[in-house]
Amino acid sequence: MYSFHLRPNLTGAPMFVDALLTPEECESVVAFGERSLTMRIAKTEDHQVHAKLRKSEISWIGPDGEHRWLFDRLRDCINDLNTNWFGFDLIGFEGIQFTKYAYTPGVEGDFYSSHKDTATLPGGTVRKLSFTLQLSPPDSYGGGDVMLYNSLIDTVTLNRAVGSATSSRRTQSMSPARHPWRRYSLVGWPYGPAFR
Repeated sequence: MYSFHLRPNLTGAPMFVDALLTPEECESVVAFGERSLTMRIAKTEDHQVHAKLRKSEISWIGPDGEHRWLFDRLRDCINDLNTNWFGFDLIGFEGIQFTKYAYTPGVEGDFYSSHKDTATLPGGTVRKLSFTLQLSPPDSYGGGDVMLYNSLIDTVTLNRAVGSATSSRRTQSMSPARHPWRRYSLVGWPYGPAFR
């Protein structure tokens, strides 16, 4: 696995991992999601639908069955990044969210406004990191750029390479979809004891 800092001059900067999944593995996960998962309208952290803040469809992939390999691959990647860069006390990560952003002509494209994935979980644990894994080839969609915020005016746009992953603790957003397309990604949140 090859990883490097998106902004090496920032302590705790986001980390990028190239080719965590092969294009064939990405296609397989997308086909599984379309075939086997029940998609629902995505909600924000308050568990409500806010169409002006977030518009997409999501479902969840569980750790049992045919996708155990995916959890193992993500676990190994997260452990490696955390050991070598972030240094957080992590316990695990919350499932894997399968996300679909779409654009249909005449309808506003799907998007996610700026947000920070920092929910407090049952048992007093908290989300300490988030990761985004790109499942769609970069030339298969327009718009849909994921941006991480270093400040109110300084952003980093994530690499769109299929199979790549980025892990961070920064505020993020996704620009509106353009042109008829669907963009698929996997998202997850490593968690651990509350910060002191």
